[in-house]
Amino acid sequence: MSSTRSTTATTLRRSLCLACAAAFLLASYARADGEVAAAKATMQHTVDDTLAVLNDKSLAPDTRRAKLESIAVDRFDFPTMAQLVLGKNRASLTPEQQQQFLAEFRQHLSLTYGRTFDRYTGAEKIVLDGGRLEGNKDVTLRMTITGGSAPPDGVRIDYRMRANADKWLVIDVIPENVSLVQSFRSQVQEIVTQKGVANLIQTLHDKNASQAQAQAPG
Repeated sequence: MSSTRSTTATTLRRSLCLACAAAFLLASYARADGEVAAAKATMQHTVDDTLAVLNDKSLAPDTRRAKLESIAVDRFDFPTMAQLVLGKNRASLTPEQQQQFLAEFRQHLSLTYGRTFDRYTGAEKIVLDGGRLEGNKDVTLRMTITGGSAPPDGVRIDYRMRANADKWLVIDVIPENVSLVQSFRSQVQEIVTQKGVANLIQTLHDKNASQAQAQAPG
């Protein structure tokens, strides 16, 4: 009798453990789905705002670019991206140099975001068709662009997003599996190694000035 009660108790404990584990997994999946959905909603809002600007035919080219750059400033986590790009080189910069780099980096990406859509025709189809929660709680979303100015096979762009307070912001853009942050970090390392930190900031400043001049209405 005692043996039977012991076996029953053991079975109940195991069942309880399994039930708790299943509940934990279900809660984890629900939380992951919720975070992916929140990040996706933010990105969809960004896409909608961008398309609204692109489809407004009343806007002059310089006004359109300015509006697109403003969207980028609001939806990208530039301080985090700058830290990721600098990597170990960040320790070599003074606080003032870090702020200078951040300002130039923000301008560079904002100008690039505005220029990216110069070939937009209105016939493109932009779809957010996937997302996953990463191990560090970041969310990666997959976007595909087809039609219009896109190549025949379309374009895939992944956006890595991170929650900042109660807002999801972009911390990396990965077109066709090529990370913008990693690519930029390689360029930064090369410049710092060959020419030093001061030249890094000056190089980025000169590139921004050249790009802004090229995009200015003529």
